[in-house]
Amino acid sequence: MESPKKSTEQTLIDAFTRQQTAFADAIMVETRKTRRSANFRSIGLILVIVTIFVFNILYSQGIVGGITIPKGESYVSLVRLNGPIEAGKPTALQQLENHLYQAFHDEKAKGVLLVINSPGGTPVQSHKLHQYLTQLKKETGKKLVVLGDDMLTSGAYMVAVAADKILVNPATLTGSIGVFQQSFGIKELADKAGISARTIVAGDNKRRLDPFTDATSDDLKKVQTVLNQIHQQFITVVKHGRSEKLVKHQDLFSGDYWTGEEAVTLGLVDGLSTYHEILEVEFGSQHALDYSQKPGFFGQLPRVAESLTSSITSEIWSRLSQYPGPRL
Repeated sequence: MESPKKSTEQTLIDAFTRQQTAFADAIMVETRKTRRSANFRSIGLILVIVTIFVFNILYSQGIVGGITIPKGESYVSLVRLNGPIEAGKPTALQQLENHLYQAFHDEKAKGVLLVINSPGGTPVQSHKLHQYLTQLKKETGKKLVVLGDDMLTSGAYMVAVAADKILVNPATLTGSIGVFQQSFGIKELADKAGISARTIVAGDNKRRLDPFTDATSDDLKKVQTVLNQIHQQFITVVKHGRSEKLVKHQDLFSGDYWTGEEAVTLGLVDGLSTYHEILEVEFGSQHALDYSQKPGFFGQLPRVAESLTSSITSEIWSRLSQYPGPRL
């Protein structure tokens, strides 16, 4: 009687084993499916990210979403300069150099149109742009025309005088050939608040115009000397660029500014014009290929919120001595 009993037990064991094996196999199958599905999702996500990245690059370079020049039609190289001319910003030579180089070295372009909308900037960055434009003109023989938009003042005007022609809108603020330096003195406020600065220096004049100390007559004299030197450098650049076009006027180099219409009479600019009129009259073309630095497609989405916050913070930051030195 032992043998049938063992046979029954063995049968149950075998059945249980088969059930466990089938269950394990089912789990493995589901695991493989889950892994395969996860792999597909990962690959799909990677492809989406790569596609977005490539599209963003192509868009920023103008390959996608840019203006297409009709086959056989002539065109002009276009570069836009918007905002204060300062190191680290899109208007600095470091950021614009490659775009300007490509614009001037485009053999098919009939010339270069530089559209400027800027209140000015630092003397060094403005002068570097002026020098580079002059260099590119000599290298390529390309004609350079500047169109002033809302503002063509101070450092922006220094950049503009490198052009063969400067044209503006009747209301374009133009000129402001001067230099200024701004700082704040908070010594009295700090004293009332019980705040003192712990500044250790080597050199008697290292703390000139420190906001926690009173400005001395020697400090002011030193700063004025520096500003006068930079102002004279600015005047020299303008006179060299505009040559005999300038009209003798007592306020021409006083730092004052004028409308575009007045600037024509003073010889600061060559005339009044518009974007399309310049393309047709100055270059005999109706098209422009934009070589300007452009933000990526997704960089433009938060533009409204960014413009509101950046305009406020940049103004506050710049006034609190982001660049405490002289400005054009």
